[in-house]
Amino acid sequence: MKSLLGLTLLVLGASIAGAQPDPGLAENSPFLPPNSAAAPTAEATPLELRGILTMGSKSSFNLYDPATKTSEWVGLNEQGQKFTVTNFDAGNDRVTVNYQGRVLTLTLQQPKIVAAPVVQGPPSQTPTPMPAAVLNPTSTDEARRMEAVAAEVRRRRALRLQAAAEASRPPGQPGANNGGRPPQPPARQ
Repeated sequence: MKSLLGLTLLVLGASIAGAQPDPGLAENSPFLPPNSAAAPTAEATPLELRGILTMGSKSSFNLYDPATKTSEWVGLNEQGQKFTVTNFDAGNDRVTVNYQGRVLTLTLQQPKIVAAPVVQGPPSQTPTPMPAAVLNPTSTDEARRMEAVAAEVRRRRALRLQAAAEASRPPGQPGANNGGRPPQPPARQ
């Protein structure tokens, strides 16, 4: 049994040691769409062009370093950074950058924009009209104003409860039929 295990390990080790990567595999990757170029590796592009700002005849470029997760705005031929933008092709949104002794050509990253779902709010209800301001209010004026404020608080609380109930209800499930009126808030104790 030991000799069979030893022989298996010997054959496996020899096949791994003699294995050479297929040079055509990158061009014919099964993970890429047909007739597409191989995706650049992270090592091939250590920087990303994330933004271009042009004001008049001066342009600035936002370069992002995925390794350090930092970005910097630099100008054309601006010295003093760890990279220098030496050329700008405005027609193709492309820059040439000197970085760690290498010359890189970077194209502006395309934004990933996703449409947000449409959220419909509760049907609009007219707020309770507030009484006009009184310069020297009497106790009855003050009582009327406080009742109007309390009615508005109750109305808004009912709308909040209705929105929370609709948000927690699974999609497609009909709501309770209450004649279009907002639910009543729980009684205070």
